Amino acid sequence: MVKSRFSKVMALLVLSVIVLSSSAYASQSTNSIKVTGHAVVTAAPDVAYITLGVETKSNSAASSSEENAAAVANVIAKLKEFGLTDSEITTSNYNIYSYQDYDRITDPQTYVTVYYVRNQLNIKTNRLSEVGKIIDLAIRAGANQVQGIKFDLEDKSELQLLALKNATKQAAAKAKAIAEAANVEIASLINVTEEYEYYAPYTEVNMFRSAAAGIADTQINPSDVEVTARIVAEYGF
Repeated sequence: MVKSRFSKVMALLVLSVIVLSSSAYASQSTNSIKVTGHAVVTAAPDVAYITLGVETKSNSAASSSEENAAAVANVIAKLKEFGLTDSEITTSNYNIYSYQDYDRITDPQTYVTVYYVRNQLNIKTNRLSEVGKIIDLAIRAGANQVQGIKFDLEDKSELQLLALKNATKQAAAKAKAIAEAANVEIASLINVTEEYEYYAPYTEVNMFRSAAAGIADTQINPSDVEVTARIVAEYGF
């Protein structure tokens, strides 16, 4: 008799747990609309980064190095005369390499070692309208490579935040449109996540310009820089 009564009590307890669990699950499960928001914000650049190169070659490593140093010094001097400061001009990626070449005149052919010296000049300037002049000046002074030009924003934080705001607004508008079409009413924002943020400065690469006389001045016209934001939002109804 006691055992039967105990079994009934346990059965009632199990049933109560099942009912409570079902109620909790029902309260937690919410109908939702999941959407993405995407936005692109553009702005005019306010800084330019120019990468130039000076490369020299000789049958002697010392000679090639001396020629390179003289050319780099002359380029820097001319750029300073133009008005650039020490903080706007830096050098990097200095290297010396060599390879074996053969003399096509001698018989039998003889091989010689040719030494190349390469030095990179990095220029940062806010004088965007004069980027072409800076490049021309550097080439005439001894630079023989233009490795890249990048137009950018020194402070991108405001543009990044604006892109995120616009992406969030777009997601909200999409969720509202879906809800109206489905004849439901949005009750709350359940979750929102930033998927990615893409930043695209305007860049020109692989440029090379001859310093021969009579060639027109280089014209550089930068486009706007872009910041792209994407979010995923979930709304309950």
